[in-house]
Amino acid sequence: MKGIYKFEKDFLAGGQIRVHRKNGDTSFFLHRHDYYELLLYRNCGGSCELNGEKYEISDNCLFLLTPNDFHRIDAQNSDKSESIVVSFSESIADKELISMLAFSPRVWYAPTKLCAELLENLHDCYKCNDAQREFKMYHILNAILCEVLEKSQKAKAETNYISPTVARAMTMVLTDISDDITLTKTAAACGMTAAYFSDLFHKQVGKSFKQWLNSVRIEHAKRLLEKNNMPILEVCYECGYNTPSQFIKMFKRETGVTPTEYRKVRKP
Repeated sequence: MKGIYKFEKDFLAGGQIRVHRKNGDTSFFLHRHDYYELLLYRNCGGSCELNGEKYEISDNCLFLLTPNDFHRIDAQNSDKSESIVVSFSESIADKELISMLAFSPRVWYAPTKLCAELLENLHDCYKCNDAQREFKMYHILNAILCEVLEKSQKAKAETNYISPTVARAMTMVLTDISDDITLTKTAAACGMTAAYFSDLFHKQVGKSFKQWLNSVRIEHAKRLLEKNNMPILEVCYECGYNTPSQFIKMFKRETGVTPTEYRKVRKP
């Protein structure tokens, strides 16, 4: 994988905020962006890969994303599925709230009724031509962030919290997963000793850095095997394994089958 697709701030069309309602398919490929984002899903299932971890998507599920986060949506949609996506730059939000977002959980199930109503109001305000539009949007957005952050302490006890440092390390890994990635190199890039980084990573992610790296590589290999005719040897090197035997061993350990067997069953 040569890199995670990155959306730049010009996606906001020169403004500070963009609010979009989408009906039907709400899936999205692996990416990150230079701005913040709130995503509310309704009548939708599936999963969200967020910083290398998978979270279930349920009805009325809210995700908070910062510039350090990378994510991919694999949605199970119906004709009633919809999402409200609020993309915004840090300049439109209160500075204190922005500083707290990095230390906030990223997933909320069944957000408060007030939060959902505020998101609807923000969408309506974005679509109007009111002279006070920018002023109103600023206050509605910050009211949403206050509501989200107020629930953070409870959410931290219910969800996995990934610190900005660990999220940044995950991003560096996924930026070029075919590299020779080691715990020591990644820790050094984050300005930490290998021992401290290893302990921090395990506490927050729930598995060792090596286990997580292998699982991410195998997930990428599975997608390559499913979607194209790339030779097994190329898949091996593209996913960062040094030898085919090592790749096959790790793949079978994770999936129970060899790469060739997996492709025969899963490739359309």
